[in-house]
Amino acid sequence: MSYYEVLLFLHVSAAIVWIGAGIAFQLIGIRAEQTRNGPFMQGLAESAEWLTPRLFIPASLAVLILGILLTIEGPWTFDTLWVVLGLAGFAASFLTGLLFLRVEAQRIDAAVAAHGPGSPDARRYIRRLNVVQRVELVLLVLVVAAMTIKPTGDDVGTLVLFAAVLAAAVAYAGWLLRGQPEATAPATEG
Repeated sequence: MSYYEVLLFLHVSAAIVWIGAGIAFQLIGIRAEQTRNGPFMQGLAESAEWLTPRLFIPASLAVLILGILLTIEGPWTFDTLWVVLGLAGFAASFLTGLLFLRVEAQRIDAAVAAHGPGSPDARRYIRRLNVVQRVELVLLVLVVAAMTIKPTGDDVGTLVLFAAVLAAAVAYAGWLLRGQPEATAPATEG
């Protein structure tokens, strides 16, 4: 067994953990939305907060670091299209987490503290967070597809398919969120 094969095994294993946990969490999130059970939804949000630094961040960083090591160790370069797609997908996922998901989780916490876990505000924020996470999950699955198919610039059909799937996921998310009223701001004492 070569060093490259060990890196590849670890890289694929970390990706399985990251994406598998994301898929499982989304299914639980769908169930939470369907039940409208406030304590269940609050428990899910608390679990997400607990799992993020213990599972999602370490697994995603392992995927990134091992992928970089694989590129250095293997016959690949950082300007290879599918490597660029993988890095871009990671960057998009990282920025989504940093700029949206973290902020939205804080909004959920504030709404739950102010109005309870079953409040319309908390449910709206949870729904919005779940929808964005679903689009992010589609993006990550597309990254896995790029890593396994390894498209080049000549694979126009594959690249168009990837773009169409991502565009459809974004459009569907927009449709799900369209018409969803904005959460009300908590009343302030004055």
